[in-house]
Amino acid sequence: MDLKKFKKISEAPVPRLQLVWQDWKEWQSFLEFASGYFKNRGVENPLVVEIGVMHNEQRIFYKELLGASHIGIDLNANNAPDIIGDSADPQTLKKLKEVLAGREIDLLFIDGNHTYEGVRKDYELYAPLVRHLVVFHDVHGVTRRCAGINPYWEEVTARNTYMTLVFHRYGKTVSIERNEFVNMGVGVIIKG
Repeated sequence: MDLKKFKKISEAPVPRLQLVWQDWKEWQSFLEFASGYFKNRGVENPLVVEIGVMHNEQRIFYKELLGASHIGIDLNANNAPDIIGDSADPQTLKKLKEVLAGREIDLLFIDGNHTYEGVRKDYELYAPLVRHLVVFHDVHGVTRRCAGINPYWEEVTARNTYMTLVFHRYGKTVSIERNEFVNMGVGVIIKG
């Protein structure tokens, strides 16, 4: 991954509302891992599906740094997703399958409904479509908004047979201005 390009994208001036909701070091480390992972496996144009796109700003990182195709799914049309709908709705899954036209997902980024049931449903519905990486955001979130992700991540990793890893920076301050949050974590399940 081109770190100069990462820096340029991450320091892009406003009007970006809130570029990404990750700690920058976690996000950079995760993208470096994904870039190397795909390069080592000869995946030149990975397909990224992102559930919960929050203004759809993360797609630029996937496209510019991974050379990825991107499909965003979100309930809110104002977030400019490619597919508007509730990820738990079978009709949304059907729309995605139509767009995929038989292609497997290389990287699934789950960051939509942060309830236990919502995260469980997203994983159960969409992970079977993934060939390489299933990624959860906020696996160590400490806010009430993230309360459902932590226990589900623990369950998934305890029972799964794939390799897992977490990108997480400990012992730092919180700063909304610098886009730094406490204990968020990016959890990755490596399927193949």
